[in-house]
Amino acid sequence: MNCARAAYWALLCLAASALAAPRRLYCERADVAWRAYRAPAAFEARIQSLSKDAATIQIKRVLRQQGHWPREDSILRLKLPPQDPRECTGRFEVPLKNRRNYIVFAERHGHQAVALGPPLKRTGKLLRRIRAVYKPGYSSPARVEPMQSVRTTRGSRVRLECSASARPPPRITWYKDGRPVADIALRRFRVQNFRRRSVLVIRHARREDTATYECRAQGAVGPPAVAAANVSVMLPVTATPDTTTLGAPCPMPDPSSYCLNGGTCLYFQLVQEQACKCPEGFNGQRCENKDITNSSSMYHSYTCKLGLSTSYYC
Repeated sequence: MNCARAAYWALLCLAASALAAPRRLYCERADVAWRAYRAPAAFEARIQSLSKDAATIQIKRVLRQQGHWPREDSILRLKLPPQDPRECTGRFEVPLKNRRNYIVFAERHGHQAVALGPPLKRTGKLLRRIRAVYKPGYSSPARVEPMQSVRTTRGSRVRLECSASARPPPRITWYKDGRPVADIALRRFRVQNFRRRSVLVIRHARREDTATYECRAQGAVGPPAVAAANVSVMLPVTATPDTTTLGAPCPMPDPSSYCLNGGTCLYFQLVQEQACKCPEGFNGQRCENKDITNSSSMYHSYTCKLGLSTSYYC
């Protein structure tokens, strides 16, 4: 019973951690499908000796040939790519060790092989993904879903999301009125690419950000797929007074003629009636009475008429 309970909590924690983990940004270099699709040759190799920028390898399994090269069991000199810490890395990229098997994407240069990216750790899952790429009919053109146009106010945050699909995954580029967003070089513009979607975020939107934005997805085959959305950045809207309870000017040719002694005529939509707001020292329905008992108080006879006053005798 205790073992079952421990297993339950372990699974629950695992699921919670998976949900809490943020989605990784997409990097084409780390995408096995793209590397397999582009590489002229792919093979499984065993490292016999290793130096800083090259390795001696023995071909164990050929996954894709460049012409008739390479052949199984052949010995090759493999030139390794330089390491760049600024580039993204994939889950199969690991430090190389002697007498271990790796998956290599490469091309032939004379009598040696040049690795197109770091060799990858050999796993059954990785082999299945690569074989799927090399099956007939794998590649497909890009498709995109329509985007929603946005109307917002100045200073707001704008978010446009473009969902795209292709095999291998498409390259997505954003344009503003036909100009690449990457060339605009504003910190307020930020693009986040994921495996099947891309997000353009405009922080602190300005009037000049009003434009037509395009998401262009280019697959390995076929023309690019395009989705467009209009962004309109407006000035902030000032709040209008609530005329149902605060009242609006009376809808008559001369509102000042209705209320006497300088009173203000107001129309209340809530009850669809007009009433007078009297100046200090006057009261009555039309401010016709002079108050001689308390000249310092402000009498609002319109609140009496609407039943909104609890401070005055109506």
